[in-house]
Amino acid sequence: MNDLVERIADRDPAAFGRLYRRLVRAVFIQVCESVGSPSAAVAVTRAVFVEVWQLAPRCAAGQVDGLAWVTAIAVRRAAERLREIDGRTSPLGAEYDGLLGRELTDALDGEPPALRDTTVPPTAG
Repeated sequence: MNDLVERIADRDPAAFGRLYRRLVRAVFIQVCESVGSPSAAVAVTRAVFVEVWQLAPRCAAGQVDGLAWVTAIAVRRAAERLREIDGRTSPLGAEYDGLLGRELTDALDGEPPALRDTTVPPTAG
């Protein structure tokens, strides 16, 4: 797992895809159990993997355990979503979830999210 994180830090989209395929189900289940909603868990899971792509260069430099790192991101993101659901923080809404989905798709396709236009598009209708 750590070798994949190191390769992701070097911006290897194939390594990111492998890590994603290896962990997405476990992350989704973990998050779903925390937030209690499959639809919220989908958005949180997306956010986890976008963060993995964005932070991998810093994580690999510290040589942390890749699995523990991804799990910690998932725990934190799930807790943030629970606070949002409970109304303790302002909800980011569907636009943010859509943005995360596009960033994740781009990362899986090999286009670094940081190079994309990150403005949130207006909502439809």
